[in-house]
Amino acid sequence: MVDDDEIAVVVSLPAIDATTQMVLMLHGGPGGQKDGPDNLYVDLAERLAAVDIASVRFDFRGCGESTGRYRDMTMQRQVDEMRAVRTFVDQQYRPARWAMIGDSYGATIGLLGLDPAYRCMVLLWPAIWLLDGAFASCLLPQNVAAAQQHGSVELDGEQIGLGFLRELQQIGEVSSPLAGLTTPTLFVHGTADREVPVRQSTRAGGLVAGEKKVVAVDDGDHCLSRPHEREIVYRETVNWIRRHG
Repeated sequence: MVDDDEIAVVVSLPAIDATTQMVLMLHGGPGGQKDGPDNLYVDLAERLAAVDIASVRFDFRGCGESTGRYRDMTMQRQVDEMRAVRTFVDQQYRPARWAMIGDSYGATIGLLGLDPAYRCMVLLWPAIWLLDGAFASCLLPQNVAAAQQHGSVELDGEQIGLGFLRELQQIGEVSSPLAGLTTPTLFVHGTADREVPVRQSTRAGGLVAGEKKVVAVDDGDHCLSRPHEREIVYRETVNWIRRHG
């Protein structure tokens, strides 16, 4: 529970029922749901469990099976939800080590609420400079005016609240946690991504002081959903977490 809302959580455990190592998975948005685009996180959970790594995925409020209104979503509210899930898992399973995977806007939230205790991170097509890409359209004058009049505006089938638009204007980007970061960080991004340009990952990789790797998938679009692209995502992600987690 967060406030009066219920958060839908799925914890995937290895066959040996070990929770020494736990990976937090953060889905993208607007909207989105815990299984990730085209079951990305379901598949990753299976592959991680096969190498004895546990994982947890959840629906942010107003998404999937969680209660609440998505129009009330803000970045800070989602950071609070992420931390509530971490606390729940810590109390129930007591993992010794944590890692984090975030895709697109999920990576935004992961960076905004970054925990220095993560052993490693995987940022998949991350939205870091939010106005360099699809989020810029949220702040078009007609969208801001509609949100000011009605409290929210419908964009891509989701009600986006005025609170988020104001926050987007104020924050704009979440690159500062990456500057001088020593946490091993993997970036995976398609070179043909039109929603979040691949230059965000290459630029972000340059900020990280510790071990990092930028995997640019040739001709890959947002979410890298083609089978051969997904195999790259799975392989690189699991190998990175096994190596550094």
